This record gives sequence, C-alpha cells and structure tokens, in this order.
Amino acid sequence: MIVFTAFLCVAVIVYDVLFRRVPNGLLLLFLLAHTACMIVAGHGIGGIDVWRSVTGLTLGLIVFVPLYVWRVMGAGDVKFLAIIGALLGLKGLFVVWLIASVLAGLHALVFHVLVVWESAIPFRLNRIMQQIADGEMYKRMVSARQGRKGTPYAAYLAIALIYSLGKAWGG
Repeated sequence: MIVFTAFLCVAVIVYDVLFRRVPNGLLLLFLLAHTACMIVAGHGIGGIDVWRSVTGLTLGLIVFVPLYVWRVMGAGDVKFLAIIGALLGLKGLFVVWLIASVLAGLHALVFHVLVVWESAIPFRLNRIMQQIADGEMYKRMVSARQGRKGTPYAAYLAIALIYSLGKAWGG
C-alpha cells in the first residue's frame, strides 16, 4: 500500500506542477486503495483504524474548505488534504500540512526574489529561462493550465506525504 500510495503521489506532483490541478480520478484512487486496505488488512498505513481515518478526513475538510471558499487554496488541494487525513489521521495530516507549507513558502519566496531581483540573475541563466519560456512545450503547458497560476501546493503535499510514508515504512 505504501509503494502504491507513493506512486500516486508522484502522479499528483506531475499533474500539479505541469497543469496546476489534481484530477478527481487520481484522488479517488487514493481513497479506493485506502478503503481496500482497511477492508483486507483491517487497518490502513501505519496501523490507522477506521475511526482515526474518518476523523482525519472529516477534520481535514472542516479545516481546509474555508480556505477554498476564501480563494486561498484550490479545490484539489483541499480534497487531497482530506484524503491525507484519511490515510494518516489527524496527527499525520498536521505533519504533512506543516512540511508542505514550509516547502510552498520557500517556493513563493524564491519566485518573489527572482521577480524583485530579476536584474541580478546572471545573463546566461536569464537567457536559458527565456529560451524555456519561448519553447513550444512550455507554451503548451501554460495553455493547458487554463489560466491557473500559483504555487503547486498539492505537489508539496505529495512530497511531504512521501516523506511521511518513508517514516511509516521505517526509512
């Protein structure tokens, strides 16, 4: 289950970085795999029981839906947080949220510094960045985002979840 969940996390990272969205079908796979594991093994990742799983999912929704309503967070991010709550329970959800928030904050800081200090970027690096931005593949990716911008928060959630899965596995 841990390996499958990590594989799904990689898919979330790719989708969110490229398209700034998390497909509902992918989120449903997380939930179905977790439910199947709970039925077959009698517990989820790290021995989580049904009560802690439902509590993590419910509180994940209660806490993060307002952030979606206030346009601070995307719907996919909120749904993914709820699923992380189901997978890891409330304590695990908090840890993943904290790690992902630090990573997303660093992402935002780096991009802010790049915008403010654009003139300080070495010429060659600036030229490479411009070539990428002018490239057909980059233009298609931006077009596929359909105007969605911002930090790929679900990707950082997935990275933090992989880290937590590694800890649960004993790594």
